[in-house]
Amino acid sequence: MRLRRLDRLLGGRPLLVEAGVLMFVCSLAFILRVLPLRWGVALSEFDPWVQYKEALFVIERGWAGFSEFFSWHDTQSWYPWGRDMGRTAFPGIPFTMAFVYFTLTFFGFRPDTLELAAILPVLYGVLTVVAVYFLGKRVGGSAAGLAAALFMSISTSHIGRTHFGWFDDESLSLPLMLAGYIFYLTAINEKRSLRGSAFYALLSGLALGYMAASWGAHKFPLAFVPFFSVVLALIGRYSRRVLVSTAVAFAVYTSIAVSVPKLGPNYIFEITISSGFIAILILAVFEAASRIRDTQTRRMAIATVLLVSGVGFISLAALGVLGAPGIKFLSVILPGLRGELPIVQSVAENQVPTWSIIFSDFGLTLILLPYGVYRLLKTRLTEDLFIVFFLVFSVYFASSMVRLSLMASPAVAIVAGYAYASLFSRVGESIAQRQARKKKEGINQVGLTALTPVVVLLLIIYSLIPSALGGLQGRVTLSPVDQGYQPPTIITSSFPARQSIPDWVRALNWMKDNLPKDAVIASWWDYGYWITIIGEKITLIDNATINTTQIGDVAHAFMSDERTAMEIFRKHNVTHVVIYVTHQFVVQGGQAFGRLLGFGDEGKWIWMLRIANQTGHPYRESEYLDQNFQPTQRFWQTLLGQLIPYKPTQTTFGPGHLYNPSQLNYFRLVYESSPPYQSFAYVYVYEVIYP
Repeated sequence: MRLRRLDRLLGGRPLLVEAGVLMFVCSLAFILRVLPLRWGVALSEFDPWVQYKEALFVIERGWAGFSEFFSWHDTQSWYPWGRDMGRTAFPGIPFTMAFVYFTLTFFGFRPDTLELAAILPVLYGVLTVVAVYFLGKRVGGSAAGLAAALFMSISTSHIGRTHFGWFDDESLSLPLMLAGYIFYLTAINEKRSLRGSAFYALLSGLALGYMAASWGAHKFPLAFVPFFSVVLALIGRYSRRVLVSTAVAFAVYTSIAVSVPKLGPNYIFEITISSGFIAILILAVFEAASRIRDTQTRRMAIATVLLVSGVGFISLAALGVLGAPGIKFLSVILPGLRGELPIVQSVAENQVPTWSIIFSDFGLTLILLPYGVYRLLKTRLTEDLFIVFFLVFSVYFASSMVRLSLMASPAVAIVAGYAYASLFSRVGESIAQRQARKKKEGINQVGLTALTPVVVLLLIIYSLIPSALGGLQGRVTLSPVDQGYQPPTIITSSFPARQSIPDWVRALNWMKDNLPKDAVIASWWDYGYWITIIGEKITLIDNATINTTQIGDVAHAFMSDERTAMEIFRKHNVTHVVIYVTHQFVVQGGQAFGRLLGFGDEGKWIWMLRIANQTGHPYRESEYLDQNFQPTQRFWQTLLGQLIPYKPTQTTFGPGHLYNPSQLNYFRLVYESSPPYQSFAYVYVYEVIYP
């Protein structure tokens, strides 16, 4: 009876039902991403803090801050040279927050800036879910769009970059990328007029251009649009609207990209942009060839231009006229090149992912991808081919670098959603056919047809259960709740635990309140943003990694002996040195046992050694690392080895590390975040004593 009443209420109102389901999915996406709020208001990781600093710079100066940003020279970082923030940072994220803040204050609201920065990524994540819905709907209708939105809302790879506090490039850039794709596909629709195509292409260019002003990984999305246009021409689907749409979108996003000081006018010669010029040339040739009536002549003209374009492109690249995108970006295509950049390789999210990481990022939606790709290739519609190419490229990039799983998450969600909707449509078709068959035969067919989507649904539901409530246990978890319910990095002191470990917070507050305002801090670059922004102290190096030589000098100081390190620090006017150590202490049966865990500088030192090597300070790695990949006595004689107070000691349980600080001549311990054996994470501040 209730179902009949619901049917009468909603009957003939499919849009209302669709909107209701979408609102439910968006609510789910919001809840999963706001879970870190349980730990308090803080930003995650490191880069979001500098984005927040940039946003504050604009907000404190009012509307004039948007223009003053580009002439801002920050003297608190990269001492003594400082950093031209406006020329070395993407303005998209801070500018958007500042605009939102000014808009809210105009209407009488004055939000806390840190709270606003923390909640914006969650809202961007919800917008991404909506964009995936519209893109999925273009591919497979409403059912596919809603399924894709659901898969996106629970995507662990996406939650990891849009949760509460992740105030960084990816959170805003992903919905902008998808919006650009939606407008592009709308522009090249065969039912669209040329004027309509130009309008939607303009919107596509604006979205992609703003993405280019916000995200370092914008190179693939910008190159993908002209690439796909050429693919359409090569498979016989060229039309004038494809040329117009591509040219307009390309002109708009290129104009915006070269206007960003970090990219500059010379960016037009970089392969990312220059490949777009080649694509438009090829499309123009197809337009001209369409006027040639003779088929053979037309094909010869097109083939000749394609050959000349290819040879010319390769020649210009070989001659250096066209700039390469850099080893960091080329290493996404060729992961073997990453060994040439120890700084890049030292970051966990830049590593090649394992199968367990890929499975954790995408979950059980992976089992739907082969069927989804098969169905999309079978229809061969323009939108379907676009999504297939998007999936293939983005999944390859995700399998090359951990952090790029985010870029693949929309494509995976859309293809999986399309596949799942197709499976359920077969159930509906079987139910409809039952009316024309015998009851027994019909029931059997419906049961067999429904088996596959039901099993898939049950598996996906099980994967959503948090590990604490009986879900998958161990290091690999598929639950979006597990992914979302993670404390901000600063709360855990950059230690992989779901608990408050306040050592870094205490240390940063101590530095802020007790060290001289002009104190110059030397630490490994991982902690530079925290020390500069939260601790309000001057640093030599930070997470921007814009000066490899200076990073190499700090690495050399840590890897050299005490006196050599002191002289290196003297040249840079260093007053204090900060190190970070992780250690676990256990007492069993009355016996004490402790060991270094490797999440702090005691594990990062190998990258210091390699970066120092790369920057002209020769070290032989085999002298510092034994065959069991453990540091040798040579390491413990370095400055870092002596600054670490936990030294290798033979215990009842075997080799361990117990508290035994070194007696140093030029470095005096002035602060420790926790007493020995009282925490997992320890921050130590040393004052440099110059003779």
